[in-house]
Amino acid sequence: MQDNIIQIMPAAGWVAVFDEDGEESAQGVVCFALVESAMKREVRAMIADGAQIGFADALPNFVRVQELDAFEEEDDEDEEGEDEEEDEA
Repeated sequence: MQDNIIQIMPAAGWVAVFDEDGEESAQGVVCFALVESAMKREVRAMIADGAQIGFADALPNFVRVQELDAFEEEDDEDEEGEDEEEDEA
C-alpha cells in the first residue's frame, strides 16, 4: 500500500533519534508529514538523506522523535553521570 502525503508542516527544533551501537544519535527532522495509507492517517517525521527526503521511522535503527532541547538535556545528564562515576573511582 502506498503512503500518500496529505500535508507537510515545518519541524524546526525536532530531531529523529537513532540507536548507533548502543549510543543514541540525533538527526534534524526536515518536516512532519500528514500521511494517509490504508484508510488511516498519521503524522510521520521526515529526514534528509543526501539529496532525498524519507521517513525517519522507515530506518531500522529509528528509536523516536524528540524536541532537540530535550535530547540535548538528556545527553548532558548522561555526560554528568559519567563524570561523577569517574570522580568516584
